[in-house]
Amino acid sequence: MPNSTSTSTNTVLIIDDDNAIRKLFSLLLKNHHYQVLQGASRMAAIKQIEAHKEIGVILLDLGMPPAEHDISEGLAVLKYLEKNSLSIKTIVLTGQDAQQAAYQSIAQGAFDFLAKPITEAALISAIERAFLFLDQEKQYAQQSEQRKLTINIPLGKGLKDVRNSAEEKLVRQVLDETQFNVHESARKLGIKRENIYYLMNKYHIKRNA
Repeated sequence: MPNSTSTSTNTVLIIDDDNAIRKLFSLLLKNHHYQVLQGASRMAAIKQIEAHKEIGVILLDLGMPPAEHDISEGLAVLKYLEKNSLSIKTIVLTGQDAQQAAYQSIAQGAFDFLAKPITEAALISAIERAFLFLDQEKQYAQQSEQRKLTINIPLGKGLKDVRNSAEEKLVRQVLDETQFNVHESARKLGIKRENIYYLMNKYHIKRNA
């Protein structure tokens, strides 16, 4: 069940061209008290995102029409999110080449990666981690707006700059707390080690000699 003290919405968007999977995931999520939206394609995903600003997490299938046998359509959704600087956590779902799909998805900004078939426990755990991380980012962003000190962002910068600075600050803080133990940092943040390495590279974070 979503944390009642959460600062973010509990709305999840399911994007998968398999109607049976969408219905199954929708039922599971509703049983855990999440609000659920659905779509079966890249364009459907974009329409739902534009119409529902409350979406916090997306469950995204990578292989969708008209390219069911590769991951281009799913990656296009990730590119759309990045281009528009949207603070939505995306959990990628795929039955395709898992390693290649995971690498490309994370590089494109996906929060997490789940290979089909997916258990209910793994699905709910991933969604809870995504909302937790989203809430932490929003709290840091709010603090930066109020104080203008903890995150050094010049006035006039947009949402993407605030979000990236909050994300960087959070990752640096956890890495410092764990003395750059990547495994422990990933555990604390509820994400995979690959995501930590990606974020370290993104923000040029290196351990001091």
